[in-house]
Amino acid sequence: MATTSSEIQVFDCLAQTQAQLQQQVSLGNGTKAAIWQRQESELTRYQRPGHHTLSCYLTGGQGIRRLYAQRSQSGGGPGRICLMPSEHDSNWEVNGPIQFLHLYFSDTQLRALAEKIQDKDMGSLALQDLTFIEDRWISQLCQQLIMPLNWRDNADQLALASASDMLMVHLLKHYCHGHRQMQWEASQGGLAPYALRRILDYIDSYLEQPLTLAELAGQIQLSEYHFARQFKVSMGTPPHQYVMAQRLQRAAQLLRQTEWSLAEVALACGFSSQSHFSQRFKAYFSVSPLAYRKAH
Repeated sequence: MATTSSEIQVFDCLAQTQAQLQQQVSLGNGTKAAIWQRQESELTRYQRPGHHTLSCYLTGGQGIRRLYAQRSQSGGGPGRICLMPSEHDSNWEVNGPIQFLHLYFSDTQLRALAEKIQDKDMGSLALQDLTFIEDRWISQLCQQLIMPLNWRDNADQLALASASDMLMVHLLKHYCHGHRQMQWEASQGGLAPYALRRILDYIDSYLEQPLTLAELAGQIQLSEYHFARQFKVSMGTPPHQYVMAQRLQRAAQLLRQTEWSLAEVALACGFSSQSHFSQRFKAYFSVSPLAYRKAH
């Protein structure tokens, strides 16, 4: 069962404090992500929330302490990671400003991902309870891939869902009891030529739609995990990067060959807003859409 908003106890607990919700998104793979900002001094308690929470501190956090019965633990700060399993209990004393990203996902989702990767029943899996650890891979993924994305735009939903899957795979590899029974072999082969052609044609035909990893993988009856790995071997780039590049190449073609407005071009290429389209276009071509049209 996918985690729904009403089942995300950590999210609901924060919503009842003075914490400010800056962004939130529900992803096609059933996970939910949120960015919070806190300033107040307050005690926050999470008691057996029933879902897993990965927390990555973006700014601040040096004043936060986790309270235990006979001791407390400090060590927060930008880049620090906390992992709160579904059955954990924790008390947090918040002092000073902090901005952090939360990824919420259920045990069912984590187990389903593990079984898709291994193609077998995984038996017992349990995430570790971690506080203020340093994991540069998670921190960099959150800061450099997830944060720059536009969470409200359909064009970035594929990248967000892919990033959340990458995070959960990383947790399975490094912070999960029972992970030793999992085999992490490097992907040797890419997609079969007919499967690759089918996927590329499908992407080209539906660029105006908010494509998802599950949708693409389903075209050739693969799990999202195996599809993403094999696609990257075949194309040299992850699915979300390839799709974004195709959207922008299509936009450039429309700018050269039509008189459509920028808003019309944006919608035809899968972007929900003209402003997000313009930002992405300039980052990719090093020139604004209007300047590109004038030059061509």
